[in-house]
Amino acid sequence: MKRSLLFIPSFFLALVVWAQPTVIFEEQFDGGIPDTWEIGPGNPVGAVWQWSANGEADSALLDTVMTAAIFWGDRMAINSPSADNGAAMYNSDVYDAGGINAGQGPYPNGTTGTLTSPSIDCSGESTVYLSFYQYTRAFFTTNYNPGRGDFYSNVVEVSNDGGATWTSYSINRSFTDNRESPRDHNLLLDISDVAGGQADVKVRFSWEGRYYYWLVDDVQLITPPQYALSLDTFFYTPASYAQPVTHVGTDTFAFNIQISNLGSEPIPNLVFKASVLQVSGNTTELVYSDSLVLDQFPAMFKDSSLTLEQNWAPELDLGDYRLRYEVYSQDQAVKDQDYTPYNDVRTAPFRVTAVLFAMEDEPDLGTRPAQGGDYLIGNFYQMSPLVGNGFQIRELRFSCAKNSSDGPLTGDEVTFLVYKVNDDVAANWSNFDENSDESLEVVGFGTYQFTAGDANYDLITVDVFNLDGEPIVLEANARYFVMASYADQASVIFHAFEDDIDYFQVSTVLKSDQWYLGAFGADLSAVLKMVIEMNPNATRDENPLEDKAMTLFPNPSSEVLNVQLNLEEAAPAMLVMADLNGQILNIREYQNVQKETKQFDVSRLPAGTYLMRLSTEKGTKTKQFVVMK
Repeated sequence: MKRSLLFIPSFFLALVVWAQPTVIFEEQFDGGIPDTWEIGPGNPVGAVWQWSANGEADSALLDTVMTAAIFWGDRMAINSPSADNGAAMYNSDVYDAGGINAGQGPYPNGTTGTLTSPSIDCSGESTVYLSFYQYTRAFFTTNYNPGRGDFYSNVVEVSNDGGATWTSYSINRSFTDNRESPRDHNLLLDISDVAGGQADVKVRFSWEGRYYYWLVDDVQLITPPQYALSLDTFFYTPASYAQPVTHVGTDTFAFNIQISNLGSEPIPNLVFKASVLQVSGNTTELVYSDSLVLDQFPAMFKDSSLTLEQNWAPELDLGDYRLRYEVYSQDQAVKDQDYTPYNDVRTAPFRVTAVLFAMEDEPDLGTRPAQGGDYLIGNFYQMSPLVGNGFQIRELRFSCAKNSSDGPLTGDEVTFLVYKVNDDVAANWSNFDENSDESLEVVGFGTYQFTAGDANYDLITVDVFNLDGEPIVLEANARYFVMASYADQASVIFHAFEDDIDYFQVSTVLKSDQWYLGAFGADLSAVLKMVIEMNPNATRDENPLEDKAMTLFPNPSSEVLNVQLNLEEAAPAMLVMADLNGQILNIREYQNVQKETKQFDVSRLPAGTYLMRLSTEKGTKTKQFVVMK
């Protein structure tokens, strides 16, 4: 564990004044929602905030009749300090289902509703935080307008002019796609930019979406608490959510986060820890971990970047993995007094595959450029320097949606383009020409025409070929844009996206009036996957290693195939097993090998002839072996 010292300017120390926050305003919803709070009429009218006497969202009033929420199940009440005297509730479940079934209630397919506080005098405080407890669950639905850009949002809004204008604070992005918050989730928002020193402050809780619920309780406007540690954002270190094992070994992981301490006192002995876990069912196994310690992290300090000194070159098998970032104080008393402990840990998934590149797991929503017109959307993928000419594109997979008012998908056509980024484009993209295609070379294309069987958000497979109608061979270390083109009548189609991962490096790219390497923002990843396969012509080693570099025995084999490596010097290497059609059967990547023997289980392979390919940065060697039964 590394230890670092963060020097604290004296003006931060001067802010250490309060041991406990001063409560400017508080609402516990004791016995109901007070008349001083404004309950918006809802859209449709009647889909409004209500009061829950037991702090649960198990039921709500419909036309004076208490109606059950069919998806509440056996959940327990919000675990706020004053849960026993009730909580404010927005029950989208009841409004949509009506206690019967999805879509059978009076307000199906999405609703909006607002709950607004009375005017609050914050004129005596320059620093104002909003604190509240919540219990929420969110759901994305393809029946709701895909052009909206998001299907569900818990939004907090703040006004300092009595409600004439509002500033929005986006929250709960991690509680979407059927996920729910902890029952005692305490949010702390710095609203000083709007509320600080103002005499007419209002807070508004806004729901917009379909399913399930939002319980809010113990709303406070306060001055800073003693300690309020928060892990705000983190760098998603894999190049993409899913990438083949042939590539992940050359995808060096760097660990970086941004944190804040909104508390009034410095946090001593602050730990930043990053871990990589392998996930198998409900169990996890630690693969890698590193950390550092700061002697002290200052009070009232926001968006500070912390980076672990050591990068990591992963050697990972096929499977599912999770990044875990956490911050905490080594002093247990300080750790116990952290005002926002649920903001101290962040996780994100990634996957090591055999043949699949993907920026996302599955579709969450659909969007397109707001200005309309033709556009291209797609993803950036880079090949490993070890692959030689060994791989080609087998297929692309994409997803999209269309409003019913624009007609069916049937008959519309989408074009797919594969661009190779020119070798002279800098690694940091500083000389990329955003106003033309001069920095790119078209190396392949394909088309897809929708059929009557295609529905919104289906995952559709499409073939692409080079300009001669042959498979697109992928070059070692080359960079590619894999793009879907929506033009003419197809320009009204919404491409599918996922918003669960924030990429702060180039990932999804957009072309409309120009190229946008940030696409629609760090939090939206296009559903456009690339599946690779071994190039059948790879048996012709363009830069062959010596024959003795790889020996296969016994050959033929029925149980275990030994692969004896004999390299001139220790170096990174990759072994790929495939059938004669290029279907990849096994891949292994090694950071440092020279003279050693690797074993492959071939007992489950059908009898026949197969390929084993060794790739290093100096060249390749491909040999055949036979499996006998």
